[in-house]
Amino acid sequence: MTDPERTIAAQATAAGQGAIAVIRMSGPGCMDILKQCTPAAFTERLRPRRATLVRIRDAEGAAIDQALVTWFPAPASYTGEDTAEISCHGGMLVTGRLLKRLYQCGASPAEPGEFTKRAFLNGRMDLTQAEAVMDVISAGSDLALKAAQTQLDGGVGAQVDALKDSLVHVLAHIEAYIDFPDEDISPDTASDLLARLRSMEEKLSALLRTAEGGRLLREGIRTAIAGPPNVGKSSLLNTLLGYDRAIVSNIAGTTRDTVEESVQLAGLALRLIDTAGIRESSDVIEQAGITRTNRALEAADLVLEVADASMPRVKD
Repeated sequence: MTDPERTIAAQATAAGQGAIAVIRMSGPGCMDILKQCTPAAFTERLRPRRATLVRIRDAEGAAIDQALVTWFPAPASYTGEDTAEISCHGGMLVTGRLLKRLYQCGASPAEPGEFTKRAFLNGRMDLTQAEAVMDVISAGSDLALKAAQTQLDGGVGAQVDALKDSLVHVLAHIEAYIDFPDEDISPDTASDLLARLRSMEEKLSALLRTAEGGRLLREGIRTAIAGPPNVGKSSLLNTLLGYDRAIVSNIAGTTRDTVEESVQLAGLALRLIDTAGIRESSDVIEQAGITRTNRALEAADLVLEVADASMPRVKD
């Protein structure tokens, strides 16, 4: 459970070494923690949504790093709580020491996704927007990013809210007639309510049908490249990728395991899967590869069947 009285801190940028890193802190104790690890009177200079340069110090007063602190007082912040973002140098040692210092001063390590969870609990975004945050971060194609941004802007949530309001309105009519049975419901009113319910059902069904498309945009289209040995499956993979990813040989059975890579095509992410050639084989290792091919075909959203045009087509 999220404790609203707990002040949390974590690195908001990716772990590793870089020029700049951002450490985010959120909760009611932000200002007190900053007072403990910055020079006296620094917090008095902070202005909402403006970056202020400061040296952050350890318990003995020695400088850990020179950083920019941006202050976001509640409720006008990402989480809806008092929030501070510290832009420091991106070395792993620097960020580690800064976080350790914040924890010494009273902050707690944030759980995965806790900043966005607090934003949801504090009404800064609805559930569909909270889910869209990770979709924006992990988008692997232009269309996936566009869809995630639309959801983050509240497009899906607005449709759900409109349907909910319509259902509540219809429910109010029905409850009114239940509470006052002496008031007969007219045929026109009943027909109107049924028509509205059918309309809402159609809209809800249409919204649910977008789920599969959203999954394909989010995860990428699993595309299995399949066919007999030596028909150019690995060559096709390399051509689509633009570099030699898979070994190409005129020896049948060269590909034993599946080889996966992603490519963006027409704004869509394709998760290309090069598979072992399908044929009868007494080779135990090749048989294992063919088994994996069959699994890839079963799980694929799209299958690219490759055939040798100079050979007669084998009928299923």
